[in-house]
Amino acid sequence: MFTLPSIWELASLLAKLLLYVGAFSIAGGCLTAWRYSNGNRALLFSNFSYIFIGAVIGFHGVLLGFLVQVGLINDRGLAGMIDWGMISILLDTGLGDVTLVRLLAFVLAGASSVIILKKLQRANIDLKNPRIQRFFLWQLAALIALAFSQRITGHVSVLSPVAQVSIVFHFIAFALWIGCLYPFLQLSQSLDLETLQKTLKRFGSDAIIILCMLFLGGALMLYELLESPMALINTDYGLALLAKLLVVLIILGVAALNKLIIVPVLVSSGSASKLQSSIRYELAIAVTILVVTSYLSTIVGPAGHQM
Repeated sequence: MFTLPSIWELASLLAKLLLYVGAFSIAGGCLTAWRYSNGNRALLFSNFSYIFIGAVIGFHGVLLGFLVQVGLINDRGLAGMIDWGMISILLDTGLGDVTLVRLLAFVLAGASSVIILKKLQRANIDLKNPRIQRFFLWQLAALIALAFSQRITGHVSVLSPVAQVSIVFHFIAFALWIGCLYPFLQLSQSLDLETLQKTLKRFGSDAIIILCMLFLGGALMLYELLESPMALINTDYGLALLAKLLVVLIILGVAALNKLIIVPVLVSSGSASKLQSSIRYELAIAVTILVVTSYLSTIVGPAGHQM
């Protein structure tokens, strides 16, 4: 049966949620600027501001998650979170290594976005310029580091190498998909309708690859994490997974509505308001997915893999 989470568990859930928000902002912001930007200075500024804010949020989420683990071990309330002796001990463990990698990843993404933002304050930038593309590589490196850090934490760390690699691809695909929603909302409010339609069609083609990565990685993880198909209905972890699958199917339905109905009539209708409303619905559902995913990876775990 489901039980109410403790204060420590809620703090861990919040930390994981902030980590996801940060990582997904980097993924979606970087992909949107690289693949779908028309070079508009204001849009690029908004895009890289999104990445920077996400990096700051993710950085604090990682710090919070580490300090919560310190507090849990000390079992002395909030004061136990700032025990420097315990902090130094944990920094020499696998938890410390993962924390440092994640912090450095967010610093790298945040610093590269700040440099681009400063350039944008002075003049337009050419996204094809090798010097600018170097900053995209920094942000890609940050995303990959965050994705690989997922395979050595929690119940996933005890699974086979195949399952651990699958979580990397699943995480990246999930981050690209959900992370693009807010930038696309900005695009829908700024681009002319014909350019917006072409951009959304290009994203629709890319989304096929993203969804294949998402479902393949998810299927491999389910195979490893669940002892049997019945675990989906008779364990807390399975029920939470079903809840996540339900909201994923809902957001897929909204995305399909966008691609098959709203986008084709975008230019003829002369208004992007329906698309903007649809993206807002997707954003709301995406928040639900993030909460459920954080709950799955923080508070509950599959039978036989509790950590």
